[in-house]
Amino acid sequence: QTFTLQVNDVPAITSANTATFNVGSVSSFSITSTGTPNVTISESGVLPSGVIFTPGSGGTATLSGTPAAGTSGNYPLALTATNGVGSPATQNFTLVINQGAAITSANSTTFTVGAAGTFSVTDSGVPIPTLSESGTLPGGVTFVSATGILSGTPTPGMGGSYPITFTATNGVGSPATQNFTLIVDQAP
Repeated sequence: QTFTLQVNDVPAITSANTATFNVGSVSSFSITSTGTPNVTISESGVLPSGVIFTPGSGGTATLSGTPAAGTSGNYPLALTATNGVGSPATQNFTLVINQGAAITSANSTTFTVGAAGTFSVTDSGVPIPTLSESGTLPGGVTFVSATGILSGTPTPGMGGSYPITFTATNGVGSPATQNFTLIVDQAP
């Protein structure tokens, strides 16, 4: 007699409990498990537009797709592995959707010699971008990267147009740049 002894094992999810996709980029993440007989993996929770869950064979599954614009953020999901042996295994999973940096404020402002002026450079993106400035500013005016504030009192003789560049960077895709003009009015 040929005899087979099958030893069953409870299911377990063995892949990481988080994955990061970028808005507008094709991405994929493989979910893996152990257990005998083969495990079936299911998912519950809201997925971002453009991303799908596909159960596979042999105890695998896949999250894949291209996250749509405006879907950045964290998506808490629950992954469940079952095979009829013991209790199902559940994993709390977080799908992180990042979005590239963008500068959302106007591309020019006007200050006046001898008068205090201020302008806030605003940006968007996940994770939060870091701002920087390049170009020559008039005397009395500074840019603080940490706050995104262009401010100061232009000194006499500084009237004119100052082309500068703002850059927002968050490590997702290419940095966002904006050609900006600071106009400094001066009374005759």
